[in-house]
Amino acid sequence: MYLFSRSTRLGPSNQREAMEWSVNVTQKVNQISELDVSLWTTVFSPALGTLAWTAAAETLAQLEATSDKLVADDSYLSLVEEGAKFSSGEAIDDAVIQLIHADADAANTQPQYATVVQAVLTPGSSVRGIEIGVEIAQRVKKITGRPTSFGAALAGPYGGVGWFVVYDSVEQLQAAGEALDADSSFVQFVDKEGSKLYQAGATVQTAYRRVV
Repeated sequence: MYLFSRSTRLGPSNQREAMEWSVNVTQKVNQISELDVSLWTTVFSPALGTLAWTAAAETLAQLEATSDKLVADDSYLSLVEEGAKFSSGEAIDDAVIQLIHADADAANTQPQYATVVQAVLTPGSSVRGIEIGVEIAQRVKKITGRPTSFGAALAGPYGGVGWFVVYDSVEQLQAAGEALDADSSFVQFVDKEGSKLYQAGATVQTAYRRVV
């Protein structure tokens, strides 16, 4: 399974109009696409005003087919052109993650929040780094009770990996973070294994809230 995301950052003005536009884009994409696309925005994180459209797909061919349908639809392209006035001017980024450990419970919930931790494997540690990445995801699930997936990036920095945890509420997000911090065995495990397998200074954590 693959997790696709497209992200852009809004400028500081016309926030209400910009959010209305982003919802309209999401609805239009879901009318055209066979994929279920969700819209998220960053919270409690750097790059305020970042929007991310996400969708899960079984194959890359599904993503290709959706892209072909969108670029052939004039109403969608008109919305994209309209959105230029809301943009911060920064690049629009696409990302595709191949889910190596896809938590089945994530498909049975309608999460309102998510946290994403991105890291980069150190040279020569691909096999072990993937193994430990899956184990970290499983430990996070056991401690927090929240669906946790792990995958590898198809593009971007070589060796990019990521963990994805979803929550039904902001209270669950807070409780999960506190539970992980309080579990000394988990912290020691991550410190011991992570310091060898993932590049120092390259790990980034971002929190998102679902818009629609």
